[in-house]
Amino acid sequence: MHGPDTDSDTHVDVDVVIVGGGLAGLTLALQLRQRDPSLRVSVIERQRHPVREGAFKVGESTVEIGAHYFSHVLGLRGHLDAEHLRKFGFRFFFSDGQTQLDRSTELGVSAALDVPSWQIDRGRFENFLTGHVREAGAMVHDGAVVRALELGEAGAPHVVRYEQDGASHGISARWLVDASGRAGLLKRKLGLAERNGHDANAVWWRVSGHVDPNDWSTDPQWLGRCTPPDRWRSTNHLCGEGYWFWLIPLSSGQHSLGIVCDATLHPLDGMNTHAKAMDWLRRHQPRVAQSLEHDGHELQDFL
Repeated sequence: MHGPDTDSDTHVDVDVVIVGGGLAGLTLALQLRQRDPSLRVSVIERQRHPVREGAFKVGESTVEIGAHYFSHVLGLRGHLDAEHLRKFGFRFFFSDGQTQLDRSTELGVSAALDVPSWQIDRGRFENFLTGHVREAGAMVHDGAVVRALELGEAGAPHVVRYEQDGASHGISARWLVDASGRAGLLKRKLGLAERNGHDANAVWWRVSGHVDPNDWSTDPQWLGRCTPPDRWRSTNHLCGEGYWFWLIPLSSGQHSLGIVCDATLHPLDGMNTHAKAMDWLRRHQPRVAQSLEHDGHELQDFL
């Protein structure tokens, strides 16, 4: 966030302009309007809404503190319960190379947690938030590409230059918030990027249909360990040396899948296409690979 000590007489188009209308930008806009309905808030978003459900963005598995913010601070509990899947906690299987998941070490809850969290379909949630933010009185300029950030000095307002539908626009504000995610527009402009020393690779994709770990066992004792017997609603992690593979179910009827790994142990060129990622799974998590090759798990996207 960047804001000047603007003189109250200085003209600005809005009080707050938020660059980026994803989850962070939209929820901030909603919270600002809920706390102070007099605030003039504008959001500038590159994507045109409505966006695709299911295969849109990762960042689908909420943790409890984030879920509390969505459900209680912003008052979105009704939408979350009706339109997204209740999460059955985190679950980890230490199962590298194994075909019998029920014989591997499992770490996860056996009963639903009292504090709720949800598996979020990001496309569905951001479509809802866009409409909700507009209803709350904020402006959302979607299909808009930011071309320049002009930071005011000595009390001058900030200006965001953007293009929308082939026309150029500018909007001035007392406060400028960068919620552009990995684009990091303000960070790049001010030269604030720093190496974090975390050298990791990741690829992810979505398939149609839900993937249920309970289908991989016929052991009644193992199947009955969880109440309800819904391991598939967990954020499941299948782990081995230097990696985990995630499985996250989505309410739109798809499953989010992804490999996160140490770059020195698992080079990106060994998994940077769907075919390579499936070969990687056959080596490290063969039971998952077998399941994904069945009908009903058509590829939706790969990143």
